[in-house]
Amino acid sequence: MCGRTACTLAPDEVCRSCCTLTVDNTGKKLYKAAQWRDHPGNHSYGQSHNVAPSRFTPVMISDHHVHGIKRNSEGEEKCSPLHYVIQPMMWGLIPHFHKGSSAVGHGFKTNNCRIEGIEEKKSYKPSLLKGQRCVVLCDGFYEWESTKGDKNKQPYFIYAPQPEGVEIWNRKTWDTDDLWSDEEGWKGPQLLKMAGLFSHWTSTEGEEILSYTILTMESGKNFASLHHRIPAILETDEEVQEWLDSGGIDYKTALNNLKRDVELKWHPVSNAVNNSRNQESDLNNPVSLDK
Repeated sequence: MCGRTACTLAPDEVCRSCCTLTVDNTGKKLYKAAQWRDHPGNHSYGQSHNVAPSRFTPVMISDHHVHGIKRNSEGEEKCSPLHYVIQPMMWGLIPHFHKGSSAVGHGFKTNNCRIEGIEEKKSYKPSLLKGQRCVVLCDGFYEWESTKGDKNKQPYFIYAPQPEGVEIWNRKTWDTDDLWSDEEGWKGPQLLKMAGLFSHWTSTEGEEILSYTILTMESGKNFASLHHRIPAILETDEEVQEWLDSGGIDYKTALNNLKRDVELKWHPVSNAVNNSRNQESDLNNPVSLDK
């Protein structure tokens, strides 16, 4: 499962970390940062070392959800490269059938969605059929070891493999003046990318809320020693593109492409992370388990 994350990069850093390689009119290869789009109304992303459901965090979507699908004069969909938009969304998908003047306290446990039986779940099926697939971005997520019983569970911070010398939890190891260039792209930490679904809900008062859920599955052998469930992790640019390409890849194929065995890193962290009100910057730092 996934019930807590860390998201500490600033919006411009998030966009640069999700850059794509492009070729200009002269044939020169250049990196292009993803586009940031603010959430409607007064909801915004706030950087945090301890993110709980109901917070707004960066989510990547295809720009056709924002600008529409481009078509030719015959009405056929144009075959063009995917462009990405980073959109803050609320963690915890608001089902389409929810009625009310506010999303607060909607009461649905939708921060995670099990892949098993997803097509039968009325909370998620509309997003699945509409191609509302997204990639949830974070430094990493916290998990409490479940393989040694329920007593005194030890929290761990789980994250993607990092470039040499980079500790994603320690900004001093990567925050330099040459983090980004159009020619070389992003040289900072690698964010963790998780497959998700999103919804666009409007309250009875006209308030718009974009919200998401993280897909989970049975853990593969690499992660099973820590927990029996794992978020659906997207390891490569190709996997991200396939998941977001809802116009070219149907949802059944996209779901079947998700992998249980992925390469992840993790280390034990302080029990202070157990309380979501704690926001210290060292919450995801490694701790020793030696007594």
